[in-house]
Amino acid sequence: MGKPLIAVATLVFAACQPMYGEKSQVLRNPQPIKPPAALPVEVAKVPYVDDCELITKTVKNPRRDVKRAQIHVRTGDAKIADAEVAAEPTRKGDLFIDGIDQYGTALTSDPFDAEATLKLARAYDKVLRKGCALGLLERVYQLAEKPTCADSANREIDAVTNNKKWFEGYRREAIKAVGR
Repeated sequence: MGKPLIAVATLVFAACQPMYGEKSQVLRNPQPIKPPAALPVEVAKVPYVDDCELITKTVKNPRRDVKRAQIHVRTGDAKIADAEVAAEPTRKGDLFIDGIDQYGTALTSDPFDAEATLKLARAYDKVLRKGCALGLLERVYQLAEKPTCADSANREIDAVTNNKKWFEGYRREAIKAVGR
């Protein structure tokens, strides 16, 4: 029985010795890792179309059919509202085109209708036609200079300045176009 006892004693003696002959290193707290600086978030630029083929005809003594213009404005409002909730892109595009046509017809019926002019500008803004929208906003400003339609045009100009969500991508230019 002496041999197994010697083997156990040798094993116990070997187990009490350091493994590599030295003391182990003292563990230290690691340096905290700083999180990386926040990367700048790129804001996607909206691809507005700056040019416009908006045709404005000047007539010396235009006839004003206010009732007919209001009917076309209401029809245009309905088309634009339907376009905003439409899911299918082709239907949405067709409704926007129909709404813009209705507002254009309203302006043909009553060239001094500031409400139709502003609604047409907003419709062009929704289809990313910046040039046309700014041209129509300038037209609203020109209507404000005419004594016969200054009240309605000034109401529309106030609506543009009060609604911060309108013409967001080029708000400063829009405010400048309406003379503010």
